[in-house]
Parts: sequence; structure tokens; C-alpha cells
Amino acid sequence: MTTTAWVIDKVKSRIGVDGPEVTAPVEAGHLRRFAEAIGDPNPRWTKEAPPTFLVALAAASLHLNDAEEFGHSWLNGGNRFEYFEPVLIGDQVTAKGRVVDVYDKAGSSGNLLFIVFETDYVNQRGERVARLRGTMIRR
Repeated sequence: MTTTAWVIDKVKSRIGVDGPEVTAPVEAGHLRRFAEAIGDPNPRWTKEAPPTFLVALAAASLHLNDAEEFGHSWLNGGNRFEYFEPVLIGDQVTAKGRVVDVYDKAGSSGNLLFIVFETDYVNQRGERVARLRGTMIRR
């Protein structure tokens, strides 16, 4: 079995397995810097998290170290959020992710590994605030 095939099998073994929970506070300074970084001056972001703010917690909740052996860099294959409650300053948000699909394809620059994942986010009251479904590509 080639190294590539071994890595793909190892990552596929994570399908349906919850990654570690990751909890982080939603702080005013983080929201301000995030809004500045994305160039969105909407005053709403002084109290509430912008839609893509939660992405940083997603990667940490997946635990995909084995995928690092495939290729040399990551690409974002797209993210789709579903929101249920606003994420506000002062919230403690916990993310729990899981891999839902893994496949590989030949690309113009070599083989690509696609990892489709879902991450659920809950606040300190146990309310589900969001769900992210995304695709990470390793090349």
C-alpha cells in the first residue's frame, strides 16, 4: 500500500467519529480584530460575531493530523453555515466536529484529498448556535 493510500484509509477511518470538543470565549477584542480583518465595519459586530467568525474553532475540533502526511498544503473547498442563535460577546462557544466524507481526485497539480466535515457549535447554555459543513482539500 502506498503512503498516499495509507493516509487516505487512515483519514477515512475518522468518518463519523467526533473530534475533541474545543471551547473558546467570544471576546470584544477578537470580534473587532476579525471585523477589521474581513473589512466589514458593520456596527452589529460590536455585539455579535460575524458569520464566519466560528471557522477557527472548526479545524481544531477535527483532529486530522494524519492528513498532514498527504501533500504539502491546505485549500478551503467551501463552507456553508446554518445559524440558529446569535453568537454574542461573552458567550462561551464549544465546537464539536466530525468527518462525514473523504475522497481523492487527480488534479492538474497532483492528487487531491477532499475531507468533508460538519461542526456543531453550542453556547454555554447548551443551545446550538450554528452548524458548519465544509470541505478541506489537501494537495
